[in-house]
Amino acid sequence: MSRVENAEAAVLLVSVQTDHPTYNPGETVPVRVHVTTSAGTPVNDAQVFVGISPPSGGVFGGNAHLFGGPGWYTYQFTLSSSASGGVYGVRAQATRAGDTSGSAETTFTVTGPPGKKIVDWAVYSPSVTPPNPTTGDLVRINVWLRIAATVSPGPYPVDIICTVDGATVGGGTITMSGSSAAITVYTDPRKYPAGTHTAIWVVDPNSQYNDNQLSNNVVSFQFTVSAPAPAFDFSISASPTQQTITPGASTTCTITVSLVSGTSQNVVLSVSGAVPSGISASLNPTSGTPSFNSVLSISAASSVAPGQYVITITGTAGAITHPATVTLTVAQSPDFRIDASPPSQTSTQGQTTSYSVNVVGLNGFNSQVSLTIAGLPGGVGGTFTIPSSLPDYSSTLTLTIPGNSPTGSFTLTITGSGGGLTRAANVVLMINPSQTQSQTTTQTGPPATGGLSETLQQNSLIIIAVLALLVILFTALAMRTRGRRTVPQQKVPSRIYCGKCGKENPASNDFCASCGNKLTK
Repeated sequence: MSRVENAEAAVLLVSVQTDHPTYNPGETVPVRVHVTTSAGTPVNDAQVFVGISPPSGGVFGGNAHLFGGPGWYTYQFTLSSSASGGVYGVRAQATRAGDTSGSAETTFTVTGPPGKKIVDWAVYSPSVTPPNPTTGDLVRINVWLRIAATVSPGPYPVDIICTVDGATVGGGTITMSGSSAAITVYTDPRKYPAGTHTAIWVVDPNSQYNDNQLSNNVVSFQFTVSAPAPAFDFSISASPTQQTITPGASTTCTITVSLVSGTSQNVVLSVSGAVPSGISASLNPTSGTPSFNSVLSISAASSVAPGQYVITITGTAGAITHPATVTLTVAQSPDFRIDASPPSQTSTQGQTTSYSVNVVGLNGFNSQVSLTIAGLPGGVGGTFTIPSSLPDYSSTLTLTIPGNSPTGSFTLTITGSGGGLTRAANVVLMINPSQTQSQTTTQTGPPATGGLSETLQQNSLIIIAVLALLVILFTALAMRTRGRRTVPQQKVPSRIYCGKCGKENPASNDFCASCGNKLTK
């Protein structure tokens, strides 16, 4: 069977030290490293690397060897006789297979004059403000500056300059520390001629620092300056420019706001003009950036008087205003009227009469109109030759008056209904009594002298009729007493007289043609 070593990984703890804090150029610096586990057990089989970072930059070092007791490792670093003075960094790192590596750091100082300080400067992300300049703009050239790496925190003053097309346009001294965040450096604003220009930013142009990454000390870019853009302007129009509505109706128009020149700006729309009470106008949306459309909604109350009105829609952007107009015509609503003639008719019981009825459409009315009659006295019937149709049309109202109808004056209402509307016209009907009824009504007392002959004649006819009836009855009775002899059938007369007014009528009539009285046959 194979055996698995280091089944449980350890965490290596490292400490590092030198035997003196300060050294002279040419001296040897012994570096001692102690490695243990987190449990405090010395580690004798680790790989230990020691790195030395001089203030002039770079890293020197090598592997430390086990020496001086359990877990102790030693590395010897010899300074050159021309070593620069300053602070040197020491970093020791211990690794062992299967364990978590550990590291530690310390420093020592070398006496003597210091060399150049180690700072890795970086300039990046150049730009211009505004981003698309014109010859009329004041242009500012920007760049980001930061310390990419350094040995000590500083502070570090550094020069930075900017040139455009070879001419210096800005620069100065900036002081930063190793812990500073990146900052933006920019030139004073100035105008540039039209065309494409090359801008170059350089940090530490005189190489005051030991910078082993000079490639990020310079950044260049191009920017283009164009002729000034035209001033902002817009146009506004309405479609359609004329609308016609009726009271109680609504309509819409489209308001178009278009960009004419320059860079778009917000345009605010408003409604004004000769808008009377009862007419409302609203916009949706009320503002926007050209080009855009807005809907103008117009509503008219049912009480609005007909007429023509101009609605003005104004677009405003700063000091710029432009109007558009919509002419609104409020027309009369579709309607109709009923004309009846003559306004009054006089008739007699038992007769017929008629009226002419005209239905006239108004303001483009286009719906079926049905006619009805109301107010007829009892027994009187009324019919229309055309009871329903589209205006304009004419119809005849015929009234049939029975002989026993009430007499007097009656107001009749002819009503037309259609398209949600109802209109009416009134006519008067005078019904006079028939001649017989008139005589019967007036003879409640002694008859007048002038009517004596007519009364005698009427009474004679009644007596003759009664005698004739008695003759028939006696004859029928006599024949019945004679046994089974057949009574001869009486011949029906072809003419018959009215028992009321005495007028002669055809035998086929049921009612008297003169007075309407029921005939006795």
